[in-house]
Amino acid sequence: MALTPLTEADIIELIYSDYENDNETWDATSAEYYTARNFCKAAIIRWEYLEGTEWPELFTKSADATDGTLTITSGTYTYTCPTNMRRPPKPHEDYVRIGGDIYIVVPSSKVGQLDDSSYRFCYFTGNPKLGYTLNINPNLTLTTGQTITFEYYRNATYFTAATSTTEISNPMFIVHYALNRLYKNDGLLNEAREELQIAENLLQEMRSEVQVIDVDLLSGDTAGWGV
Repeated sequence: MALTPLTEADIIELIYSDYENDNETWDATSAEYYTARNFCKAAIIRWEYLEGTEWPELFTKSADATDGTLTITSGTYTYTCPTNMRRPPKPHEDYVRIGGDIYIVVPSSKVGQLDDSSYRFCYFTGNPKLGYTLNINPNLTLTTGQTITFEYYRNATYFTAATSTTEISNPMFIVHYALNRLYKNDGLLNEAREELQIAENLLQEMRSEVQVIDVDLLSGDTAGWGV
């Protein structure tokens, strides 16, 4: 049975209780509440962009996206990707499926060498700011109505409402990170350092769990995975 994820309201209540030593909470329209939300966002960004870490929680399927053009139109060879895409499928490692066919992802820098190719290949152009586009080899014949599917690395979810939830496996990281910022702003540097240390320890614990999974899969040690 899956655990119910903590919401923004739950997390900010925890922050408030520790910070104010009180069982109330800030009003959801108050400046203090919005400040806490901003500190929560800073925590999520710290997690999201942790150096050298790809969080499994941020890998997703195009089929789960709420936007993007994921159905083929005959004669059309460029398709907009979901707007939450942070990084498209990797060249030489990943692929795109169109109908029942597999298209290899190639680097955009190599496309010029494939001008006359009839191979099933595709490539991605764009960036996180402007969005990404899927480009398919224009020498092929595409069939209207076929579905485009692929996996990609998406952006993390930031809190925008009391009911918002996070992908972070241990949301107490957000609590302690926000407390660090609150104490630091108050000039309570000892308390701030203590909270930052707790937050960073939690962050590294989450990172270590991801690295253990990677090592197990790469070594072929899948015991306990039901494989």
